[in-house]
Amino acid sequence: MIRNVPNILTIFRIVVTPLIVWFLIGFDGFTLHMVAFILFLIASLTDLFDGIIARKYQVVSEFGKFMDPLADKILVNSTFITLNIMDIMPIWITAVVILRDMVVTLLRWGMLADGASMNTSQLAKIKTAFQYISMYVGLVFILMGHFEVLEALVAWLEEWFVTETIFILTGLVTAFTGFNYLWINRVFLSTMFKEKE
Repeated sequence: MIRNVPNILTIFRIVVTPLIVWFLIGFDGFTLHMVAFILFLIASLTDLFDGIIARKYQVVSEFGKFMDPLADKILVNSTFITLNIMDIMPIWITAVVILRDMVVTLLRWGMLADGASMNTSQLAKIKTAFQYISMYVGLVFILMGHFEVLEALVAWLEEWFVTETIFILTGLVTAFTGFNYLWINRVFLSTMFKEKE
């Protein structure tokens, strides 16, 4: 049973993502927006626990190695796009997040196909933390918009660029980690390009 738990959590993250998007975009009410927030909270926790369980009980599988990062990207990219559609997240930050994930994913698949192992960076954990903080801030901002009593606080946050600062830092950290992945795997990239010449 333990062997299957990480993969179940990964699949759950993929399945629940469309519901989060639908509840946010398809409805204007506080209740379903709160449901979307709770689902996102649970999904983000599965991102944490599936890896912990897999490593603790040594049940890392090839399926998990492939699907876990893919599930993360589906959840994160979908949420960023949704926040962008709802005018919460600037479009350039969403574009940076998506482009960075595409580049790193293509690099990972290319290295796997070549039998090489990707060098990872601890900076990726910092990037993930910034991205989740931004998504939580964006979702909380949506929930706050349902209460007139919080209008002054929302206006203050916008006036002093609190949310924008968090989002901009997320975009910059995300872009930097993308370049960092290319740099630490430059040997493979240079070899690949030489072979194509």
